[in-house]
Amino acid sequence: MKKIFSLFFATVVAVIFSACAAKTTIDLPAQNSVKSGILGRNISLSVSDLRDDKITIGVLKNSDGDITSRVSTSSALEVWMKNALTAELAKRDIAVVDETPDFSVNVNIDKFQSEIFGIGTKNMHANSQITIIANFGDRSVKKTLNEPVISFAPLPTLKSLEPFVIETLSELASRCAAEIASIN
Repeated sequence: MKKIFSLFFATVVAVIFSACAAKTTIDLPAQNSVKSGILGRNISLSVSDLRDDKITIGVLKNSDGDITSRVSTSSALEVWMKNALTAELAKRDIAVVDETPDFSVNVNIDKFQSEIFGIGTKNMHANSQITIIANFGDRSVKKTLNEPVISFAPLPTLKSLEPFVIETLSELASRCAAEIASIN
């Protein structure tokens, strides 16, 4: 019985360590192409990543809270976010254009960090902050979105963190597009 338990425990530890030591890059999904042209409104859009560490998007931590792996994305977050926002805005009848926009929008990624740690309830966290600045010539509107998200994964590995991060970023892009669409 002790041998079976020891073998089982060793297998579980090996699976966790191999999963943690494996791939440490999250592949963000490609965005659907958006037809360019005149929609209901036209805006110019810029996205800037203002985080100190533009490479790290998340961390894996052990049950003591020590970082065991840093996680990055396969593409720059600001490029992915601009593409995601362009697609989400098109769903809301807003086109991203280079010439003759109705107004310009600057989106700043102030914070995005995700983590997964330990085995237990609510072991995945993501915190983000996005600032939206819309400029209408002499008038400016500023909005800030905060997106704290908590979830659970049965095993604290990148395989669990990846869909959580993708879903969190997709929801953040959707909320950001809704805020931009509500600006008059």
